[in-house]
Amino acid sequence: MEELERPQPPARMAGAPRSFLLFLLLLSQPRDTSPALSFCSPKLVNGILGESVVLPLDSEAMFKRITWNAPSPCQDAASGRRVHLAVVTPGGPGALPHLAVEDERYRGRVRLHGRTYSLEISNLTMADEGKYEVEKNLIAHNQYKCDYALFIYKRLSEPELRVHPAMAGNGTCNVTFTCSAGERAWHLTYTWTRPAGGAILSTEESLLVQHRLGDEDSPVTCTATNPVSNSSASASPKAACEGPAPPQTPALSYCRAKGILVLGVLGTLLAGILTVHVLAAREQTRP
Repeated sequence: MEELERPQPPARMAGAPRSFLLFLLLLSQPRDTSPALSFCSPKLVNGILGESVVLPLDSEAMFKRITWNAPSPCQDAASGRRVHLAVVTPGGPGALPHLAVEDERYRGRVRLHGRTYSLEISNLTMADEGKYEVEKNLIAHNQYKCDYALFIYKRLSEPELRVHPAMAGNGTCNVTFTCSAGERAWHLTYTWTRPAGGAILSTEESLLVQHRLGDEDSPVTCTATNPVSNSSASASPKAACEGPAPPQTPALSYCRAKGILVLGVLGTLLAGILTVHVLAAREQTRP
């Protein structure tokens, strides 16, 4: 498989992100300037692991053949052997085009998207990541080519918040919150805010919050983001420093209190009636 170097975080690079450099690399590749051959602008496509992605293709012009190429498997990269991913040929009058999937890695996972000739790949795996190419042979022996850089990402689950409180004296508690989305990768970003909104507190993995004992609670929220999804979790500085608030006994509502009072009265009356009946029965049984 042709490996694509993933972009690195801006903090670790002096220049532009590598996803942008990938575009520059594709743009700088030598192109045949023959009028019979045209190219599209290279496209960056993000896919979600286990889901589907569409490689878009404008197919308004009449064509004789569309050939899709996928990244070569690792064992074939050295030899240069290449198997077409799929070949599309026009159908007969009124018939749908014919799609022939030649690469066994994609059989059962590839189809034409809607009524276009764009290619849809389902059940994405990390092995699907890489450089894709399409070549469209037009009617007048002209050719159209386009390159795609496909990156696969995981859909994020709720991040984990780790809490480290430390008393600083004078009734002050310093709390360090650390946010983790399950993996430390270049494509993850973190944003700390208050749930009520307002300014961003931090864009690092960790956040230091100062809390004075007895003050009102002011929770913080961490949002983890990657190119295809985001997820959030919140934590309480007050709970971290002072412990969870004790559960409050709910006050009795008026209707509930009235019901309890009525039951008490009825119970008293019933006890009185039973007592009268018992005494009367004893009087009748005396000689």
